[in-house]
Amino acid sequence: MNTIKTALAIALVAGTSSAMAANAVETTPAAKVAALKAQVKADTIQAASTVKSAAATTKDQAATVSKTATQKTVAAKKVAVAKTAATKDATATKAVEAKEATVAQAEQVKEAAAHNTVAAKDTVLEKVVAAKDATVAKTVAAKDAVAEKTAEVKDATVAQATEAKDATVEKTADLKEAVAVKADAAKTEVKAEKKSFFSWFKKSAA
Repeated sequence: MNTIKTALAIALVAGTSSAMAANAVETTPAAKVAALKAQVKADTIQAASTVKSAAATTKDQAATVSKTATQKTVAAKKVAVAKTAATKDATATKAVEAKEATVAQAEQVKEAAAHNTVAAKDTVLEKVVAAKDATVAKTVAAKDAVAEKTAEVKDATVAQATEAKDATVEKTADLKEAVAVKADAAKTEVKAEKKSFFSWFKKSAA
């Protein structure tokens, strides 16, 4: 834009110079007029060249601006694509991480459930074993108690039988002794009666 303004200014100066040269023609000799004409022609050519150069420069600048804009658009597009790809990769990474976290949590829940199941199973087995041991202990205690009571009853029965036997033997001995005493008394009485009878018989026979 500044180049165009400069070219226009040069053209304006050239036109003014030409006008001045035309005014000078009326008051100067022919040689001076020819020189002025040549100067005006040269200024005009220079002005045209300057305008042409400015136009070319403006065109190049426009092309540069267009190329820069295109490059910026391409760069912006690349940045947008890169951001989109990065966002896509980040989203995919987050999805994979979320999936892995979910799988890890599921594994932890599964392991915890298995651990709880094993613990519950062990607890049930411990309770069953404890109940079995308690039942066996009670059974053994009851058996021992029955055996002890049986032994006590047996001992008491044997003692009673022994006492009864001893009492029977003692009573038998007493009875036997009493019978023997009575038998001896009876024998003595019979002997006395026989002796008395023989004494009476002797007396009667005399």
